[in-house]
Amino acid sequence: MNANYLAGRFGYFVLGFLVCLGILFLTGAGNGGQVGRYQVSTCLKRDWVYVYVIDTTTGAVKFVYDEKDENKPFEEIKKK
Repeated sequence: MNANYLAGRFGYFVLGFLVCLGILFLTGAGNGGQVGRYQVSTCLKRDWVYVYVIDTTTGAVKFVYDEKDENKPFEEIKKK
């Protein structure tokens, strides 16, 4: 094997590595925002469904006890 062949192969390897590294940086560059911040947990007891909303950032847990609270933002649900 001659030196030009190895240099060419090494150049392609470095180019591929830089492209992969660039893709990794570009996909992680955006701010995820609030995706995945709130989790919902349910519990069934005696034919009644209990719904809890958990704010994973602050740790606040709120119980959705009434149907009129189901479509409200987290901040507007009264803490019980």
